[in-house]
Amino acid sequence: WFGWFGFNAGSALAANHTAAIVFVNTLMAGCAGLLAWSLVERVRDGHATSFGAASGVVAGLVAITPSCGSVSPIGATLVGTVAGAVCAVAVGWKHHFGYDDSLDVVGVHLVGGLVGMTLIGLLANADVVGVDGLFYGGGLDQLWRQVVAALVTFAFSGLMTAALVRILDTTMGFRVHADDESLGVDLVIHAEAAYDLHPTGGARPHLGPGSGTLHF
Repeated sequence: WFGWFGFNAGSALAANHTAAIVFVNTLMAGCAGLLAWSLVERVRDGHATSFGAASGVVAGLVAITPSCGSVSPIGATLVGTVAGAVCAVAVGWKHHFGYDDSLDVVGVHLVGGLVGMTLIGLLANADVVGVDGLFYGGGLDQLWRQVVAALVTFAFSGLMTAALVRILDTTMGFRVHADDESLGVDLVIHAEAAYDLHPTGGARPHLGPGSGTLHF
């Protein structure tokens, strides 16, 4: 979150009004994303989680990055709210469509980025960027431009990723063997275990039955 202030507000290259607006927008979107994701978890699962809250922050920050210099703080709050809620649902798509996404890059970064780009067409504020979005009386002009930009970016990224995957798969292999996945890629590739989940030495303390005393 701290780093996000640097490359969002820092993109103004000056300590000026634009940097101040972008700084506040970045803060508001992250907070709104946290609350929206947590609310979705609470309604859907019956409880919110700290992992979901952290993911909501990232979703809000991802979405506000393309729009941080185009919307007001109120608009940024709406961007973060929409991104947090939509991304909380989108992370489950991998189970339905069967793609590997252990870091939820598709559900958070791809979807959040598309949300942020598109919402510029709705929430752009002329007082900030010089053009109004649909909700500020600007009509559909900026909205269709944002939709086209989002679709072109999606297509370009998808095609380039597919090309890189093909090159890697042909030259060095894109995926390790299933047995290596089960054993652990850290052990197979790096000859070391990343996590020691089964300690072999020492005794584990436990409470004696009915006594409340600590035994070894």
